[in-house]
Amino acid sequence: MNPLAEILDRNLEAIVDLSLGHLLRLGLKYGIFRRLASGMPREELLAVIPVSNKAYLGRLIDTYVSLGLVEESDGLLRMSGFSYEFNLSAEDAGKLLSDWVQIVEELYKMADYAFISAEHPKILMDFDKGADFWDMRLLMELNRTYRQLAASLLGLEDGMRILDLGCGSVSPVELGEAVGPNGKYVGVDFSPGLLSIAKARVRNARMDWVVLREMDIRKLVVKNTYDAVVMSFVLEYLENPGAAVKRAIGTLEPGGKLVIIEPFRDNYPRIAALEFFESLTREFTHFPSSEDIIAAVEESPYDVKVEPVGKSALLVTRLM
Repeated sequence: MNPLAEILDRNLEAIVDLSLGHLLRLGLKYGIFRRLASGMPREELLAVIPVSNKAYLGRLIDTYVSLGLVEESDGLLRMSGFSYEFNLSAEDAGKLLSDWVQIVEELYKMADYAFISAEHPKILMDFDKGADFWDMRLLMELNRTYRQLAASLLGLEDGMRILDLGCGSVSPVELGEAVGPNGKYVGVDFSPGLLSIAKARVRNARMDWVVLREMDIRKLVVKNTYDAVVMSFVLEYLENPGAAVKRAIGTLEPGGKLVIIEPFRDNYPRIAALEFFESLTREFTHFPSSEDIIAAVEESPYDVKVEPVGKSALLVTRLM
């Protein structure tokens, strides 16, 4: 297995496990589990828990139900009983990175503020208002790992043309460096805040082969074709990720490759725990399943081959 994919997968597993731990902390902190020991109607539970943002509390309860921690039947919510383990072997310990731990902790704190108000100023998950926080996330070693994985799977080298959909603030320099100065990198993102940071980095690096465009990829219209396309951690913000994947395949030259990197929900059974915290971003929908994305790839009008790479990456090659 690709060693970069192994590192990515193990760290995403740990992030999901730690997110679940924080989810349990919230249930204990607000007395949810204690009240559900003997069962309680949802409306009554929402009324007695002392938080202002009842919609967010309802989402937390829904997450407990989806994870099987709480069951809902006959109009009552009840504890199901569960165990929580964080398994760490000596081999796994060598693959774990450290900087994401602070980010997960910050997400927990922001969730706590969200119970006060969805608009609380300490919630930094808006791509523009919280651009600096997102840039900090994108600079993490974990995210550098998935960019290195993408470059490796695509075989990026000087002279290639690459399209990066949902490029953020860091990929333009890192992936742009891999294809330049004789190649071309086109980065697309809908966040002017993140693009502003990216443009400053590109300008400072004097990378004139890097082009950045503010655009919603749901409305993507591309006239040119590319040797490689990247979609990393972007599908979870789209209502119809399959349609975006099909459009991305259409931008490939014959022989070109598309890499998709996501914590695919069918490979991470407890992913709903992380989704609860990521949903602090207004545009977040859910993490897609690899099964659904592979089906969308196979429905495209092009002759393609799709290969899973570990739990979190798909490599699509356009054959004709």
